[in-house]
Amino acid sequence: MRVVLGIALGLLSVALVHASNVLDLTKTEAYDSTIGGPAGVLVEYFAPWCGHCKRLAPEWETLADAFAKKKEKVVIAKVDADANKELGRRINLVGFPTIKWFPANSEEGVDYKGARNAEALAQFVSEQSNVRSKLPAPEPSHVVELTNDNFDQIVMDKNKNVLVEFYAPWCGHCKNLAPIYEKAAKVFKRDSNCVLAKLNADDPQNADVKRRFQINSYPTLLFYPEGSEDKWPRPWLKERSEQDFIDFMNEKCFTFRKADGSLTQYAGRMPSLDGLAARFYTAAENAREDLVKEAQRFADELHKKEKSPAKDTAAAYYLRVMDKVMKEGVDYVKKEAERLSNLLERHAKGTVKFTDDKIDQLQRRANVLSAFTSEKIASVANKAASEAQKQTQSAKDATQSLSPEEVEKIASKQIRNEAEQFESVRSKLKSQSASQAASNAAQDVHDEL
Repeated sequence: MRVVLGIALGLLSVALVHASNVLDLTKTEAYDSTIGGPAGVLVEYFAPWCGHCKRLAPEWETLADAFAKKKEKVVIAKVDADANKELGRRINLVGFPTIKWFPANSEEGVDYKGARNAEALAQFVSEQSNVRSKLPAPEPSHVVELTNDNFDQIVMDKNKNVLVEFYAPWCGHCKNLAPIYEKAAKVFKRDSNCVLAKLNADDPQNADVKRRFQINSYPTLLFYPEGSEDKWPRPWLKERSEQDFIDFMNEKCFTFRKADGSLTQYAGRMPSLDGLAARFYTAAENAREDLVKEAQRFADELHKKEKSPAKDTAAAYYLRVMDKVMKEGVDYVKKEAERLSNLLERHAKGTVKFTDDKIDQLQRRANVLSAFTSEKIASVANKAASEAQKQTQSAKDATQSLSPEEVEKIASKQIRNEAEQFESVRSKLKSQSASQAASNAAQDVHDEL
């Protein structure tokens, strides 16, 4: 008897521990006696077969627990609107789950359109009821909210790469995308030129923007690249995973960030300049000046072609290091690399504290310095430069060996065609300098690393 009693008490205690703080209002009598009463009520209208509802269930329980000691002012409830369709008709239910807040002493519901997690829901309830929960406030969104008023200021800025999600609050795909999009936006929170934004295209106040870009379905994703004069958007043609967003924005923004927001070993580096840097580091003193000039030409052409402040900054640091080496000697590279490494290590240990932007700057510079001292890049780049010089010389020798009589023979159609083919090859060899060949080789090494 004692054993049976002990088991019964144990089961009772477990039941009490796991008792839900979510009030079930599926029965009409319970619903009518609660809605419009002295406490505000947040209601989830759900269906047992609804996948989104099942995913929301644990968050809903956490939310109810967060307000469990404030039930006289706030009630977290649920209604099986598939079982009691009349209650669904009362609010013109069109989909599951639907979430509404009913203020105290009111039967007029307020739609909830935010994220479906306990923290965001708790913040909404606190804003509506002035009752604080025990949950921490959610982190501010890193997705920029656009309107008709601020759209051009943000999206059409020539110094920003902006990915825009045109969404509708009722759109199920948009709701599924929201947490993924938010995570991707957080990765680039420190990059002012790399923006993930959204606009409620279902809002009549944003109708002008919707018509301007012919938004007819949700979600629609459009990318507005930096540097272009018209900023005309490019359609999103990839999958909608977090990694797809990260990879795409890394490529466009020249950021090289990981999913945790930290930088990869390629951040701040440029393959073409890696090759020049590695050759510069191993070159004789009298040969370095020409490599500096080649690097400067590359930087100038890059600025004219791409108009990317991030790439301009990266190129400028390569040139700065080269200038330091010309003045202080090759030891500068290793000394500076050691200094940066020590600073990053001290920050990691907590003995010094740098801002996130400063850490990014230190990491990018350390990455560039590693390219200068890379023996693999230097070996491949030097080999490619040597081969390009040989090919260029061979082309020159072949051209010089033609006599006036032989040139005359090119008058015939057949020989003229052969000469044109030869000239095409020779022109390509002339246009590809040794430094360019080395840069191309450095790109191959960069891709392999």
